[in-house]
Amino acid sequence: MIGQAISTRVWYPPRSGEASANQATRRFGRRVNHLLGHYSRQRHREIRVIEELLQQFSELDRDNLEEQLNSCRAHFSKDTGTQAPQSVVAWRPRALALLAVAMDRSLGMTPYRVQLSAAISMHQGAIVQLAPGEGKTLALALVAALLGWNGRPCHVVTANDYLAQRDTQELTPYYQLCGLTVATALPDMTSEQLALAYQADVVYATGKQLLADFLRDDLTLAGVRNPLQRHLRAMRGGLLRQPVMRGLFSAVVDEADSVLIDEANTPLIISGPDQNNLLLEAVTLARQLADQFAPDHHYHIDLSYLDVKFTDEGQTLLDTLCLNLPPLWRNDKRREELLRQALIARDIFKRDRHYVVDDGKIVIVDENTGRSMPGRSWSYGLHQAVEAREGVELTQPTRTMARKSFQSFFKHYHRLCGASGTLQGIAGELWQSYDVLTVRIPSRLPSRLVVSPAQTFLTEAEKIEAIVHRTIALHLAQLPVLVGTRRISDSEKIAEMLMEQGYDCSVLNAKEHTQEAYVVAQAGQPGKITVATNMAGRGTDIKIPSEVARIGGLHVLMFEPHESRRVDWQLFGRAGRQGAPGNAVMFVAASDDLVRKHLPWFGAPLQPLVHLPRCRRFTLHFITALAQWRAQRFLWKQRKLLIKRDKLLRDQLTFAERSNL
Repeated sequence: MIGQAISTRVWYPPRSGEASANQATRRFGRRVNHLLGHYSRQRHREIRVIEELLQQFSELDRDNLEEQLNSCRAHFSKDTGTQAPQSVVAWRPRALALLAVAMDRSLGMTPYRVQLSAAISMHQGAIVQLAPGEGKTLALALVAALLGWNGRPCHVVTANDYLAQRDTQELTPYYQLCGLTVATALPDMTSEQLALAYQADVVYATGKQLLADFLRDDLTLAGVRNPLQRHLRAMRGGLLRQPVMRGLFSAVVDEADSVLIDEANTPLIISGPDQNNLLLEAVTLARQLADQFAPDHHYHIDLSYLDVKFTDEGQTLLDTLCLNLPPLWRNDKRREELLRQALIARDIFKRDRHYVVDDGKIVIVDENTGRSMPGRSWSYGLHQAVEAREGVELTQPTRTMARKSFQSFFKHYHRLCGASGTLQGIAGELWQSYDVLTVRIPSRLPSRLVVSPAQTFLTEAEKIEAIVHRTIALHLAQLPVLVGTRRISDSEKIAEMLMEQGYDCSVLNAKEHTQEAYVVAQAGQPGKITVATNMAGRGTDIKIPSEVARIGGLHVLMFEPHESRRVDWQLFGRAGRQGAPGNAVMFVAASDDLVRKHLPWFGAPLQPLVHLPRCRRFTLHFITALAQWRAQRFLWKQRKLLIKRDKLLRDQLTFAERSNL
């Protein structure tokens, strides 16, 4: 019965990836209107109307409020294009005023002017920058209700599964009052559960979850996008898996910079089993051979590309060692690739940073969020090479069945908007990659966050000692401290040093995450010490009591700089939220990964100056800025190459389809 219901429901086809002449004209018009301030003036006009209507609607009883909301829903059901028609825009101030009242009645929270302004800009099709702590969750819920009223799929994209579940649970009373259903799509759901979840008017899920389900549905129905053909193919039966999504229409992206930029550096790949015992034997042998190769003599490590390149000596040694090996090793390219993966597993991919070992299995850690990703695996034999290096049971390799970049996927949505607290320096890329404008909404309260000058050190050991010393001093002053690290091993090292000196702390990383909500809730208490990887905080408020606010608020200590200043601010933004006091400071060492990986060649001659105490601070500041600039440039080029590769694959598939016809 479930399968029959799924196959007969309406499916909304995604937007075509090809730009038409009409789309180009509309794109140009939107850009001009943005530059001329048309959208900004319209937003201010609508805000004045909303504030007048709020006084009137706040006196409505529940029955009259529901009647008014239903009336708005009838008008917004006509909002089925890539832009809202004027007949819908005219009703937007009234609808948002009613939604604000509904939010107050159902959640006990009234949206501020900042959140209403953000909702208007998002409904206009923009990515909005809101100051940390200004209430993105409520602003996203306002625009999600407007988009959910048209009856087409509305997906609210969150930074992680925890936030998707939390927001769904907390906002359910609000959506119910608005006459909408809401659900969460999670990785551990069955196909039947996912199909039921996607039938909701508003669905909360991560970008990875949405793209994975989209690709699986495409595989199930052989990539058919025409609604009638999909219906006929599903009705024909014999499918191993029923499609789960209703299609794509609108996406509201929380933490838009993380989802659309930071996580878009690599495509999402759907893999299937590929039994290959010969490869498993070769991987085991490659692990043994790798121990005979020395870095900088037999090969060079390229940390930027996470790759190794063989020297002439290394190539000669490999050729010699393979003379008496099985036939699989006779092919030059194949044996180089096998050994390359073994060396990458040994020298580049690090335990408790790129992966953890859980119950005898390799579990990948997402470097952007610090969260483990069970069930995911690396491609091209790398996963098996890491398993061999760790001495766990080897899993069978997989073959790629489908792949897609996040840029191509999100361009399939007819309506795309979102919000973030950190959009610095990416407005151009968001426009080029996703055709979305960026709008900065002024904060409601002036920021009281103090960002102290970076502390610089020659070695990592000196830096860790300074962090521990600063943490203890702040703890003794009854100030809460959040120490943010990029690696699990660093968080464990700092926690261990604090414990050795008799200071208790909470640890939050991919290994210790079961009590995440409780740890975050307690992190702002007087004298509380929390050591966490990047998984902490995205989308969650660390609340501080009044006694903490009076003496300085939450203090954030950043273990090392990230690839961009924008990502640094994601951690800094955990303190000083909603006008509260706070302090943030970065600790920098000459041996930090950022400098080793991304310092450009023309910055290398400056490194000896780091050893001079009088030049160290300025030099480390300068080379860190250079490394961040090069890292962002490198990652931006990677994302552009992904878009080009997706277009090439799409053109090849289109040519193949025409040839078959």
